[in-house]
Amino acid sequence: MDNSNNKPHIDSEFQEIWDRAGEYTYSFESSNDQAWEKFQAERQQPKIKQPFSIWKNTQQVWRVAAAITLLAIGGWAFWINQQKTAILDQGNMATLNQQVKQITLKDGSIITLNANSRVKYTLTKNSRNIELQGMAHFEVAKNPNAPFVIRSGSNQVTVLGTGFDVRSYHNKPLQVSVNHGKVRVEKMAKNNETLLESTILTKGMRATENPHPKTKTSSIFQVESNIDLNAVNWRKGTLSFSNAPLSDVIDAVEEHYNVKIAVLGNAPKGLRNNNPTLTADFNQNQGVDAVCAIIGEALDLRLSVEK
Repeated sequence: MDNSNNKPHIDSEFQEIWDRAGEYTYSFESSNDQAWEKFQAERQQPKIKQPFSIWKNTQQVWRVAAAITLLAIGGWAFWINQQKTAILDQGNMATLNQQVKQITLKDGSIITLNANSRVKYTLTKNSRNIELQGMAHFEVAKNPNAPFVIRSGSNQVTVLGTGFDVRSYHNKPLQVSVNHGKVRVEKMAKNNETLLESTILTKGMRATENPHPKTKTSSIFQVESNIDLNAVNWRKGTLSFSNAPLSDVIDAVEEHYNVKIAVLGNAPKGLRNNNPTLTADFNQNQGVDAVCAIIGEALDLRLSVEK
C-alpha cells in the first residue's frame, strides 16, 4: 500500500506538536527556580547573633545548685533519723521459780530479774525502753539524751540514772522502791495516751498502786517514805530478811516460789499497819513449805500455801 500521498499531512501535524512542546515549562523547573532564589536571598542577609545573658545562665546555675542542696539535706536528714532509731541493743530474759538472773545492757545499765519474771529491752541512741512482767532491780547508767522507761501494762516508770526496784506481777499491784536517785511513776489510761496520775520518788521512797480507788479523787499511788530497802534482799538468788515487815516477807516468798500464801489463826489485823517483823536467811535448797514453817514458828503464825 502506498502512503506517499499522506506524508505532507503527517509532517505538518508533527511540526505543530514540536513547536508547542518547546513553549511548555515543567513544574519542577519552576519550583527549583523559586527554591534557588530563596536560598540566595537568605545567604545575602546578615546573621543576627543571640545576645549572651549572664542573668539567664546564673538562674540555671542556681536551680541546679538548689536541687543538689535539697538532695543533700534530704539524705542527711534521712541518715540522722536512721541513726536515732537504729537499735543499739535488744533482747529478753525470763526466770523460773527460785531463779534470779542478771544482765548488763550495752549502755552499762544492769537488770537483776527476780523469780518468775520476764523482761524485754530495746535501746537506741535516744531511747531505752523496757517491758517488765514480774519484778526486777535496775541500776541505770546515766544518759540524759536517752530516758530509761519501764512499762508494765498501763504503768510507766521513767528515770535518767538511779537504782530502784519495780514489782509488777500480774496478780499484784505495781510497786516501785527507790534505792538512790529519782524516778517518775505514771499511771496511764488504757489507751496509753492520757496521763491519770504522776508521782516523783527519791531515795527511800516507795509507791504502791491502788488498783481500785474508792473515789475519782482518791490517789492511785500510795507513797511511803523512809523505807528500809535492805529489809528484803532477793538479788543473790536467796531470800534474806532483816527486820522485814511480815507483809513484805509474804510478798517476797510468793514471788520467789510462785505461790499464794494466806495467814491463818492469830494473824495480826491489818498487816500493813501492825506488822510483826522477821530476821532470817533462807537458801536455795529450802522449799516453800519449809520456809513457811520457819516463818510461822518464828512469828507464832500459821501459814497456808496454795501452789
